[in-house]
Amino acid sequence: MTEELPEIPGFRYARPLGRNVHLYRAADGEIAVKLLVDPPRVADIRAVADLRHPGIASVDRAGRTRAGLPYLVMRYFPDGDLAAAAPLPFARVLEIGIDVADALHAAHQAGVLHRDVKPANVLRDEHGQAYLTDFGTTGGDHLLWTAPEVLSSGAHSVRADVFSLGATLWHLLAGHSPFVVPRGDNSRVAIAQRILLSAAPPSGRAPLSLEAVLRQAMSADPSARPASSGEFAERLRQIHDESAPTAALAAVVVPAGPPERRKARWPLYAGVAGAVAAVGIASALLLQDRGSLQISAGAQPESTAEGGSSGKAVVTVTRMNPQTLRFSWTYPSPQPGDTFVWRTNDELKTGTVSEPSVELTASGTLCVEVRIVRADGSSANVRDWSPEGCGF
Repeated sequence: MTEELPEIPGFRYARPLGRNVHLYRAADGEIAVKLLVDPPRVADIRAVADLRHPGIASVDRAGRTRAGLPYLVMRYFPDGDLAAAAPLPFARVLEIGIDVADALHAAHQAGVLHRDVKPANVLRDEHGQAYLTDFGTTGGDHLLWTAPEVLSSGAHSVRADVFSLGATLWHLLAGHSPFVVPRGDNSRVAIAQRILLSAAPPSGRAPLSLEAVLRQAMSADPSARPASSGEFAERLRQIHDESAPTAALAAVVVPAGPPERRKARWPLYAGVAGAVAAVGIASALLLQDRGSLQISAGAQPESTAEGGSSGKAVVTVTRMNPQTLRFSWTYPSPQPGDTFVWRTNDELKTGTVSEPSVELTASGTLCVEVRIVRADGSSANVRDWSPEGCGF
């Protein structure tokens, strides 16, 4: 063990977990150790170590390595963070947002700014409970969720943390930062320009009330944002309470054909969330034997005015395990040499396959559209893309 890694009594070093974070293991448990390579002031370290809240990943102890590098010892979360879990149904994002905003408010009341709220700093336990971590220890790429005043002048504040939380919740809805343009220029310069000069667009995956709150939280003018994380939490809690009866009664509706333009999908997600809540089987379904959960998520081929088939593919989805969805499709008049172009609903992933199925990593909701291409490069009488197939 090098001088840069601390010796923790009763624990032995196991492996790195990420940037400057390491796993230590003992017979009766595991811990995570965060090295503060760009350490804040000692007073700030002590303030972080003293934070106690049900939604904060608490620090068990703090110390220094033999080389004098500060470190924090924290609970280890084997289920990881929320960075790869998105997109999530809006009802789940609301729950996470309320918990994280409450935790952030408790930290602010204790005089601690977070400075790096982002999906990778929201951990989850085996029950799905969200925990905010990495207070005051900015590391990695946080540009994508950073308030404009922090970029322009380094002015961290309560309202800058509110901005970052709003951007984080937007990310959890859509699967990417609000300042990333799918298939566009996503260089650091381009993203910084969007943050400084333009407003975040609607996610298209939530009711208007939630879209409005997120837009306010990400206002370029700090004074237009919620004045505190506590106020932000109350706004989210109000939306949650108002939307709960609607979600409980909603039905899952799948469009019969692709819309003329891409539309908001939050009613679909709300229906799924309500249906799952009503019967109380969400967790059980995800943990059943592989291949046991199959979702028919494409419309049946519709008749044309002439009475024939429209030629659209019908996509069905099988959850193979909590991290993987398999998308499969059927379509009229298959021919030798057919290939299939697919794309995800966030337009961040696409590909071409020679078999009518593809497996994708997705721990939350993900939708896929398919287009069939004949061996000569022509379309297979398909009007643009198939209806979406969505897995949950």
